[in-house]
Amino acid sequence: MARILVAEDDIHVMRLMALWLSKSGHEVLEAANGMEAKAVLASTEVDCIVTDVNMPVCDGIELVRWVREEAKLTIPITLLSARCDQEDLTERLRDLDVEIYPKPFSPSRLLVEIESKLTKAPSAAGSN
Repeated sequence: MARILVAEDDIHVMRLMALWLSKSGHEVLEAANGMEAKAVLASTEVDCIVTDVNMPVCDGIELVRWVREEAKLTIPITLLSARCDQEDLTERLRDLDVEIYPKPFSPSRLLVEIESKLTKAPSAAGSN
């Protein structure tokens, strides 16, 4: 299936997502913050990114901007957010082609959303 990078600083949320994604046949790469995610992306092709907004060192917003503006990747990105200002966040990231998904979330529903994006996305090899 797909290689999915999950950037999340909450170990429990990370493990939950990794479990659901891997049980569905996906390869999961983990990063505890945006800097670790950038390092993974510099050395490995991925098909999709799921990242939290609030993380130490480099947050999800900075990661998304780096992916789109510097790395020039067009892969699907889902940004998880527990913030109450999600409309403002959506507006700020509108031009970066990212979907914002609220926390708390249903793992099964998030999986459906991710897999839907993967079927519509170009291959990772074509996005670099």
